[in-house]
Amino acid sequence: MRLLQIDAFTSQAFRGNPAAVCLLDGERDEAWMQNVAAEMNLSETAFLLRRDDGFPLRWFTPAVEVALCGHATLASAHALWEEQLLDANETARFHTKSGLLTATRNGDWIELDFP
Repeated sequence: MRLLQIDAFTSQAFRGNPAAVCLLDGERDEAWMQNVAAEMNLSETAFLLRRDDGFPLRWFTPAVEVALCGHATLASAHALWEEQLLDANETARFHTKSGLLTATRNGDWIELDFP
């Protein structure tokens, strides 16, 4: 599995809002994800697993799971395109506790659609 640290809301290294993105290779339980988030010690760590209809997405702080996180969703979308898990013209579909969230590319920008 891949574990990335991505700086959201910036085009410069060591700026913006960092989030960890874990591209899972299989199901993991909540305790395992919480331990990884605590180890990363960032404000949020995102966990993604590929499915036919998109990616289940969960976010954890070092202490608890959260229902919604913008910068870690942005980082997750970026990771999917950078790791070539999605084509540049594909919409990222995230299934979350807050409902369906989507991300699209618009040139060098990523646009998020939140409820």
